[in-house]
Amino acid sequence: MTRFHKMLAVWLCWGILVLQSHGQVLPETSAPHGVQAPPVFGVLDTGGFFNRNPGALKRISEQLRKLEHDCGYMVYLVVEPVLIASSATERAAELRQAWVPDGNGLVVVFETDSRNLAIGRDLVDKQSEFKNLARVPTYETAAILSRAMGDTDPRVAPEVYLEALMGKITAEFDAYFKRRDTPPPAARSMKITLLVIGTLSLLGLGAIGLGGLMRHSRIAGVQSFRFPPVNLPERLQAPCGGSVTARRFAPPTL
Repeated sequence: MTRFHKMLAVWLCWGILVLQSHGQVLPETSAPHGVQAPPVFGVLDTGGFFNRNPGALKRISEQLRKLEHDCGYMVYLVVEPVLIASSATERAAELRQAWVPDGNGLVVVFETDSRNLAIGRDLVDKQSEFKNLARVPTYETAAILSRAMGDTDPRVAPEVYLEALMGKITAEFDAYFKRRDTPPPAARSMKITLLVIGTLSLLGLGAIGLGGLMRHSRIAGVQSFRFPPVNLPERLQAPCGGSVTARRFAPPTL
């Protein structure tokens, strides 16, 4: 091998290391609509935002790859210096559609110039509509993102904020999949069964009590009428007296 080839090999190795430190590799194929392929390491940092803190980049990348490996759910982080042709929201939605068309993941876009953050996510609510078991219902995703963003302070340094936010997001999704895949314990199932039986019993007793009250109200509403006492002597075995009327009919005339 000539000296030139050795120098070329060294430069290629350095180039690969630099790309890996940025959390990206050269795309082998293009994604739909001209969007570049998703980053292999989960983070796309075209402007070298994490150059000052490569350890944070490595930790974020490891968390994202572990979530994908364990749960099949893909989360990507895209850090852009400035967005001119589109907003962070539009960019996140576009990349989510291109990179995670099956809905089993989301894309977080962070614009460093304005510190705008947007998340592109799936909007399917019904579990029955899912063809991919790694998809998460919209209400669950919204709750996870709300908790993650609520537990993160956006006033800290941007790289610290992004590391904390991505750590919260991956931890929340990992906990969700574990809860979903773990059957409830036998004691919990027994408690739920007893609770259902108790609720049905209370409803039955309530129905019986309501029926008794309604029946009592109907009985109480019936009016009774009594003949007033009269001061007449007994006659013809009638204790309260009586009167007799006699009628005569003339024979028919011929």
